[in-house]
Amino acid sequence: MGSRSVQRFWVGLVALVVSLPLAAQVNSEAFRDYFLVGEFGEVCTMCEVTVLCERGDAAPDYSAVPENTDAEFTLYHLQTRTFWSQVGTIYEWFVSNFSADGLATRGHTRPVHVYEVSQGKWSPMQIIEGRLVLEPALLEFGDHNIDRTNRAWLDAATGRRVGYCQRLPLWGALDVIAARSAGGQP
Repeated sequence: MGSRSVQRFWVGLVALVVSLPLAAQVNSEAFRDYFLVGEFGEVCTMCEVTVLCERGDAAPDYSAVPENTDAEFTLYHLQTRTFWSQVGTIYEWFVSNFSADGLATRGHTRPVHVYEVSQGKWSPMQIIEGRLVLEPALLEFGDHNIDRTNRAWLDAATGRRVGYCQRLPLWGALDVIAARSAGGQP
C-alpha cells in the first residue's frame, strides 16, 4: 500500500470516529423524559454538563451557582468522555443498529469533577469516574447517585433520598468553577 493510500485510510478512519459519536446514542422514546437526556438521546461524547445537588425536600431551582456565604451543595462537572470511551462508541454504534437494550443497561463512564460546598467554602476538586445508566435510571457518582426519573439525590449505599439535583447553565457554572479553583474564595 502506498503512502497516499495509508494517508487516505487514516483520514477516513478519523472521520468515521469523529462522526460516529453522534449516531452512537441511545435515542428511545422510553428515556425521553430522563434527567440529562436531550432531543438526540444521551449526553453526547464531547459534551460537558454541570449538575448541582443539595440536601432537602424540594428540587433546587437556581439560574446559576449560588455564591452566598451559607451555601451547602455538591457540584458535579461531567467531563467529555475519555479517548477510549469515545472509541467505544464505534462498537456502540454497531450494536445500536440491532438493539440499544444492552447500551441502556451498561451505560457509559466519564470523568466527573466534584466540588463540595459547605457554608460557602469550596473543597478541593475530586475526580471520580461517573457512570450514566438508563436502565436502571441512575447517574452513579461514587457515594451518591441521581435518579434520572425524578432528579432525587440518593445515598449510594442505602438508596435513601438525601436531596434533589438540577442541571445548571454550563458557561456560567464554568466561570464560577474557574474562579473558585484559582483560589478565589470570597
